[in-house]
Amino acid sequence: MKIFITGATGFLGKAVVDALLDAGHELRALVRNKHARLPETVEKIEVAFDQEGRLREVLSGMDAIMHLAGKVSRRPEDSADMHWIHVEATRMLLDAARDVGVRRFVLASTSGTIAVTKEKGRPATEDDSPEFEVIGRWPYYTSKRLQEEEVLRRNAREEIDAVILNPSLLLGPGDERLSSTTDVLNILNRRIPAITDGTIAFVDVRDCAPAFVRSLTDAKRGRRYLLNGANMSVRSFMERVAYSGDVTPPTLKLKSKWALAGAKLMEGVYEAFDGVPPVDAVSVEMSGYHWACDATRAKNELGFTARDPQETIEATVQDLEKRGMFRRR
Repeated sequence: MKIFITGATGFLGKAVVDALLDAGHELRALVRNKHARLPETVEKIEVAFDQEGRLREVLSGMDAIMHLAGKVSRRPEDSADMHWIHVEATRMLLDAARDVGVRRFVLASTSGTIAVTKEKGRPATEDDSPEFEVIGRWPYYTSKRLQEEEVLRRNAREEIDAVILNPSLLLGPGDERLSSTTDVLNILNRRIPAITDGTIAFVDVRDCAPAFVRSLTDAKRGRRYLLNGANMSVRSFMERVAYSGDVTPPTLKLKSKWALAGAKLMEGVYEAFDGVPPVDAVSVEMSGYHWACDATRAKNELGFTARDPQETIEATVQDLEKRGMFRRR
């Protein structure tokens, strides 16, 4: 198939590009500059989402669109940028796809639009949907949910044949921009000093890539698919990461509200003196929620399989160490 792909140089994008090429697909990638690092067989196209005529021109003749472009941030000040790339740019791409007749539209979203609760319960499935008041606490998940809703609206109007893939926290080697592995780095560098009572879900980026390939032909129209490798307590996750990096795991255990209050207080003190806070309050807040999810649908329909979670954690830690992001004590 001839596939137009966005976000090809990102953490997930690089893995998906390799998997698509291995499967024999032809790729045309949207890039911001011609020097973007991609395999030689990928056709690089410099085009912006708001270049309407040019965008329609480069989409002509494509069999499918794989939309992976996005911005991952927990900073409230980035909310406008995330809304633009996830919502406004997606609308422009959908308009262009409709106008030139490209039907298959695969969107990379996040499990956070489906699986996040304040109280612990069963792992979420694709039939679940968190209250908007919950995901509205974080601009990234707000914009991704609005993006999904726009794609599903276009699918309902039969403008496209949409598929949405929802990976949990992406880990593994190769996250050069620290778009997803910041949590691991924060643990290794002791920026999360206390263990909360939340639940984390994560998946190896290398395991997600084949599911994106299969989604082009095997996924059902209008479906969402959770891609998750493991659910575990925040305590277990932090201990596994710490031991993999030969650092001492946090010993302080706090209820989520007290951990968050302490983190915010410390942030305020440091910022008052123009210092860099030793803790990340947003990450502390998120660690008090429950993100567990069930990937059964993806396993049954897309052949998704996940490796041992400890292998993923160790590969992530080793990659961060290799790139000099932390040093073992």
